[in-house]
Amino acid sequence: MTNPLLQISPFESDGGQLIGRDPRSVPPDGWRDRPFVSGLNAIRAKCLDCALDPSEVRKCVQTDCPLWPLRMGCVPKGYRMGAMRPKSSDKALAAPCTHAHPAVFQNQNDEKDF
Repeated sequence: MTNPLLQISPFESDGGQLIGRDPRSVPPDGWRDRPFVSGLNAIRAKCLDCALDPSEVRKCVQTDCPLWPLRMGCVPKGYRMGAMRPKSSDKALAAPCTHAHPAVFQNQNDEKDF
């Protein structure tokens, strides 16, 4: 039986190798016998796949991995707030704008929250 999630590459440079299909083009029957996971459960499943053992997921030292903070299957306390703040090296991005903007683009309530 062939894997319905793979196809022969249409790109000449791939030399006819199998590649993953665009998931948007997979018909419903192609997903049969596949577990449905999404969101944090999908991240946890990927971390278990990478680490091979649940205790190793907890001990993971790959802090550069974008999934690392979510590896336990939940969003850590303070993660959303911390991730939205500019990095200390991004001070130029956080600096106030000093040039004038046309009044059309200014919201009168912008400074009321501060």
